[in-house]
Amino acid sequence: MQPSHSKPDINQSLTPFWQALERQDLATAKTILQHLLRVFPQQSLCWLAASHFAEQSQQTVKALEFAKRANALEPNVFAVRLRLLECYLLCQQITAAQTLAQELAGKAPDDAIQLSRLAMQLSQLQQYENASGLYQRALSLQPDNATLHFNYATMLRICGQLKKSEQHVLKALQLVPNDAEAWHFLVGLRKQSPEQNHISSIQQQLDRGDLSPKERVQLHYALAKSLEDLQLHSESFQALKQGATLRRQHLHYDVEQDLAVMHTIAETFDANLINQAASGCDSEEPIFVLGLPRAGSTLLERFLGCSPKVQLAGELNNFAQCLQQAIRQLSPAQNNTGQSVMGKMAMVQQSAQLNWQQLGQAYLDSTRPLTGQKTYFVDKLPLNFLYVGLIALALPNAKIIHIQREPMDHAYAIYKHLFANAYPFSYDLTELGRYMQGYQQLMQHWQQLLPGRIHQVQYENLVRQPEQVAPALFAFCDLPWQDDYLNFHQLNQQASATGSASQIRQPIYQSSLQRWQHFSQELAPLQPWLQNAEQPS
Repeated sequence: MQPSHSKPDINQSLTPFWQALERQDLATAKTILQHLLRVFPQQSLCWLAASHFAEQSQQTVKALEFAKRANALEPNVFAVRLRLLECYLLCQQITAAQTLAQELAGKAPDDAIQLSRLAMQLSQLQQYENASGLYQRALSLQPDNATLHFNYATMLRICGQLKKSEQHVLKALQLVPNDAEAWHFLVGLRKQSPEQNHISSIQQQLDRGDLSPKERVQLHYALAKSLEDLQLHSESFQALKQGATLRRQHLHYDVEQDLAVMHTIAETFDANLINQAASGCDSEEPIFVLGLPRAGSTLLERFLGCSPKVQLAGELNNFAQCLQQAIRQLSPAQNNTGQSVMGKMAMVQQSAQLNWQQLGQAYLDSTRPLTGQKTYFVDKLPLNFLYVGLIALALPNAKIIHIQREPMDHAYAIYKHLFANAYPFSYDLTELGRYMQGYQQLMQHWQQLLPGRIHQVQYENLVRQPEQVAPALFAFCDLPWQDDYLNFHQLNQQASATGSASQIRQPIYQSSLQRWQHFSQELAPLQPWLQNAEQPS
């Protein structure tokens, strides 16, 4: 992360700081930094270092402040401007970030590191094609850089260029064969076959004695996916369970806290609150697609994206972020970090006192300028199911769509997916079953509380009878339907950064239905929690 524009004396003085920051020794890094800022207060590199320290310390506002000070000292240095862009995005200042990104994209130097950093920021702004171009340019400068090949492959996957993505991740693995993340990424690009798979290479990697827990988890999941593709079900689940169990061992999580929060949400958002509340923001733009991950929301989103009136905004954290900010403003003296169950409980209870119109408008404003160009936009963050009551109050004209799936199939689909930094309940079958039960009970509460507001879509019906289910979905959203939309995989070429980015490039398929039955014995711990769940009609 060390800036690359030349200040040799300062760079040398900062070396111990960067080393301390790298090993997360914040106390030492802070001491060094304070000294350098006293000695070199006019050096932009010192303020850039302060910006990175603030980010590492989770002080994003300070990180932006220090980046602005560096920029004031040297406003024409690309590395300084690039750091400012990174901090705009850290602080969710999207309009400023987009303006600066456009400027930097036209001025990017022939420096592979800076091109790669700029590409990463463009991807956060959903400018995936532009990011791909920068990675391609960086690779022309460093053709044997495995990291660049891997990052370029991730952009190509998002853009739907799966074969080209596979070529570049294979090149990355040729250069660095022990990259566990790349192996996991590779097997997800297509279905593995008896004639063409990477099982022996992955097993060879698993035999290494120097693997970190994270690498071992990634390789177990890669092996499990490959073995399932070859219908070696028992061996697949064995590998999957090893990976999931190891992942769970390194998580600090208590499912009881999440269940308690869901219970408090249902108690707080009752008929009295819904009926007595003041009106919210009257915008009709948002379409919320919610539930739990791996339910088929990306398929549903692809259908909606066929309409020229609909923008696919992806999985936005904006509603939860706006909610937290509004609660902090309501009780500025209280620590509402959400790090403890008491903090979460307090947030739920205080959320019932918010100004609904302000919350709805804040959410809408926060999505700009990534939205606003079309009549509607789709926000498909699954965990928005927690906020259905708040959404109904803050955005009374928003469309809310709940997609669900046969419970055991759904549970298995969640269990076998390695999430980046979310859904900690998904790595233990009992915890997964209990969380899913809590989710189902909360969704039943919302349905009873808000009759007619939530459109239910059953995944199994969507894939079996799309010609009936999809037009009904469009009617709920006040969108005209065309039969051509059934060929969404050809019509809708918008980028997708979800875990289903490979699958949505195919026509609708039914091969994932009832897949859990191959593992009925192994998935038995789920049954007590899901046996009374609502079944698809």
